[in-house]
Amino acid sequence: GGSSRDARRALASALPIGPEAIVNLPVEDFNALLGRARLSGPELALARDIRRRGKNKVAAQKCRRRKLEAIAGLQAELGRLGRERERLLRARGQAERALGALRRDLARVSAQVLGALRDGAGNPLPPE
Repeated sequence: GGSSRDARRALASALPIGPEAIVNLPVEDFNALLGRARLSGPELALARDIRRRGKNKVAAQKCRRRKLEAIAGLQAELGRLGRERERLLRARGQAERALGALRRDLARVSAQVLGALRDGAGNPLPPE
């Protein structure tokens, strides 16, 4: 890839350090090294290019890793939400069945109570 080409270019030029060091040195050390090395304009540009490409490669790898981790997290969340949805649907079904049973009980008890009502003379009240 790009790093082996950078390695060949670094070796072919008079760069005082290899591409790994160029990429991984802290910026102050990198700039100090470039200042001490007395490089020509093209050599300086090459060193900066190698550093920029190397940093970009590392950033791209981190980005891809974070993306994969985000996808895995979303897939786990999707599974969890699917299970939660199934649980809620079961609970709703149970609640609807319980409500139906309560309505039937209420209708039965209401019919019994209304059927047992009497007027002052003890006669059943007419249904209304």
